[in-house]
Amino acid sequence: MSITALKDFAIIVGGLVTIFAFVNGLLEYRRQGAQKRVEHFTMLRRRLKENPVFKEICALMFDDDPRLATFSPQDKRDFVGLLEEAALQVNSGLIRPELAHYMFGYYTVKCLESKDFWANLTLDEVYWNLFYDFAREMKAKQESHVFRREKLRF
Repeated sequence: MSITALKDFAIIVGGLVTIFAFVNGLLEYRRQGAQKRVEHFTMLRRRLKENPVFKEICALMFDDDPRLATFSPQDKRDFVGLLEEAALQVNSGLIRPELAHYMFGYYTVKCLESKDFWANLTLDEVYWNLFYDFAREMKAKQESHVFRREKLRF
């Protein structure tokens, strides 16, 4: 085998190794991105399900219970703020709209429609625009919802 053939062989092998390393790096980058999205989503979901006040608000929303009016304005603002964080994650591409609808849409729509929830708050404040927009989007998804398992991913 001549030196030229050996050199050509080394260049080809080196090129293949470089391509493999590049593709592997891209795949790892995608996996890390998905992992970070899962972490953000899980943290948000935990805050909704593990906060005792939010848990009670969610439970009372099933029947639009009048006791929703008794929660402090701060607790309600915090709850709506959490739903707005879900909206921000959708807007930022961290979670898919279908996943946000599946996990947070019901509570968002119930919150929007509950007169008792808004008893000591006003929905028309300019600072609720993100929530209101997200709630309208979730309501539209609720009305046209078709379960597609492949859409519920990170």
